[in-house]
Amino acid sequence: MITIQIEPADNGVLKFIIDDNVNGGGEEYTSRVVYDFEGISGRANQVKFLKDLVLDLGLSAGSDLDRDTLMIMTGWGKQYKPNEVELKNKISELEKELKRLKSSEKK
Repeated sequence: MITIQIEPADNGVLKFIIDDNVNGGGEEYTSRVVYDFEGISGRANQVKFLKDLVLDLGLSAGSDLDRDTLMIMTGWGKQYKPNEVELKNKISELEKELKRLKSSEKK
């Protein structure tokens, strides 16, 4: 049986995956992963942790062909004030998405 354990740490979490019957041979295997939620990559590590957990649990998140897919991502807070470069990049991304949707509509 596979067991997933999550333990809090000072700067993130530790995830243990314990398989007590590797390849049916009765041996135990333990995987340990540390997710550091502090520093410049903290938010990205939080997203990675959640995505890894979905995979570890075997949850179906959907695919590009499904109507509904589970997406774990980051975005701007409602009160966030982006700088000029961030704003231009966001507008460019949204224009590309709008163009993609409009091209789908014509078909």
